[in-house]
This record gives sequence, structure tokens and C-alpha cells, in this order.
Amino acid sequence: MGDTRELWPDEYTVFNILYDKFLFWSIIVGLFAFIWLLIAILRYRDGLEPAGKEEIKVGTFPVERHDFTLEFAWFLVPTILIIWVTWLALGSMNLVWYNFPDADAEDTFEVEVNGIQWAWQYTYRDALTWEDVSTTHDVSWNDSGLMITYGENAASAVAIDMSGTTNLDLINNTISTPFDDAVFQSVDILDADENVIHRWQHIPVGHVMNTDFIIPCDHNVTLNIFSDKYGDKNSVYQGVQHAFWLQEWGMKEDAVPGLHSTEPGPDGEYGTFDDEIVGGTWMFVQPNDAGTFPIRCAEYCGEQHSIMSGVVEVVATEEMGTCDADFGIYFDNKEVSN
Repeated sequence: MGDTRELWPDEYTVFNILYDKFLFWSIIVGLFAFIWLLIAILRYRDGLEPAGKEEIKVGTFPVERHDFTLEFAWFLVPTILIIWVTWLALGSMNLVWYNFPDADAEDTFEVEVNGIQWAWQYTYRDALTWEDVSTTHDVSWNDSGLMITYGENAASAVAIDMSGTTNLDLINNTISTPFDDAVFQSVDILDADENVIHRWQHIPVGHVMNTDFIIPCDHNVTLNIFSDKYGDKNSVYQGVQHAFWLQEWGMKEDAVPGLHSTEPGPDGEYGTFDDEIVGGTWMFVQPNDAGTFPIRCAEYCGEQHSIMSGVVEVVATEEMGTCDADFGIYFDNKEVSN
């Protein structure tokens, strides 16, 4: 979708269908309420005496106008409507919040989200190797080293690995350093004005990003959300409440302080990535379109709450190459696309 994408989800996703159903019933109820209000205004306006009007005495209920059938209908119809829309909402919530994917499945990708005052931190529990979709540029980094195939407008490249940053002029467009799954590695192909025109990146397990982060399309992306998990805790300060909000996706989940293990991990240390993870809140998303989407904190968390924002970028994995699988939960009573 990129810059041309619409702000709404795909046509048959859970949220779009739920929005349409709630909008439909809201219009029906609104029309009924305003029509009845208009009738009441016209019939009982000041100066108009309805025919057959009886004398009403203070403290006496006008039993002669009692209509059990009408009164029961006033109770029954709104009750049915409320139960119906509640059932719709609960069904959708179960699909999104409680039907979590298998953490060991091949198409599952997990990231830890940590809210601090005042920024988001992301720790990767799964590795991600991704590359911009392109027909003219290609980056290959394997056990033999780095190889860049470049096309029109490419002028240079910048490679980052454990040894640091290497500037390549594309005449010498190889590096003998082998690919290392445990190390952050990236390659940017630049044009003559040093603008990035193609990107390749490997994000290892345990890598930490701040403010912005990257996730793959066509995967069940699970987000384990904490509030200041790695901060210095004491009896007075335990962090504050945040809320991780993907507003264009209609997704929000609280980051609650204190919801994590107080037991040391396998290495005997507290607050390290390889702790046995216990606690936190969970949310999962199923992005099926590449693009950049905003993140906000939806819970007031202090004086700099307004700057606690960022973006999530959805990219295609190097293995899949595109985001055309049309992956995700759909709600059109048809076969689920995978």
C-alpha cells in the first residue's frame, strides 16, 4: 500500500465488518429515536390539546392508558439489540485477543514491547531478515560474505556488521565477512545524492530498537507488552501505566507496571532478555500490507506523554519477497486466507 494506502483495514477484516454492523444498528436506532422525538414534539407542543386528553392528578398513575404489550415491547426490543451487538463485539474480541497463535509455529513472530517514561523499547524474540521489494537491486549475505547486485541510480552502499560500518563504491561491492545470525547486519544502497533507494537488514534475537520497530508481513506477530520492565524497581516506584496503540489497525493494549517475573532467568540475572518470561499483557496482529504505521501511547503517563510515539514498519521477509499472501483473520464467513 505504501503512501497510497487507505486508513481503513481491508474490506473483510474483523474490524471493518464490526464497524459496518455497529454503524448500521446505530443508524436504525438513531432514525427511530429522532422520528419518535419529532412525533412527540409535533403532538405535544405547547398550545395544542390532544383529543380525548384525560385529567392527570398528581401522584396518580393514569392506569387507563396502561398497555402491557407496548411496555413489554419497549423492554424486549432494546434488550435484544444490546445482546446482539454485545455478542458481535465479544466474538470479534475473542478472535483478536484470545485466539493466540502457536508460539512455535513457522509463521509466528514475537517482539517484546517495553514502555518507559517516555518512549517505547522493542526486544526481538525472533530473528528477522528482510529486504525491500525490488526488481533491479538485490543483496545477498550468506556464509560466503556479502554480494550486492545493483541497478539504475545506485551509486554506493553502506554495510554494517560486527566490525562496524563499511562504505562501498559498488565497483568493489563485496565483503568477505560471513553472515552471522547473532549479529545485527544491514546494507543500504544509495543514489548519487546519498538517498537510500534499497535496504536489506538482519535483526537478530535479542536486538533492541527504540521508538520505531520493524515486523514482517504475512505472519502472526505477537507483542508481549510491559511497563518499564528493565528499570530499577523499588518499593516506591514500579513504573507507570502506558497503552500501546496502533491506531490505524484499531488495536490497543495496556502496559501494566509490575506484571513480570521477579525470578532470575537461566543465567542467574534479573531483567535480561533470556529470563523466563512471566506476565505482561499480550496482543497479536496479522499485517498483510507493507507500509509505515503510527504508534501512540493512549494512557496518560506523565508530563511528556505527548511525545511517546513512534512507527511500526511492515516489511517482506527475504525468504517471502513480497506481501501478497493476503494473510490474516477475516470475518466474511468464508474460507480463511493464509
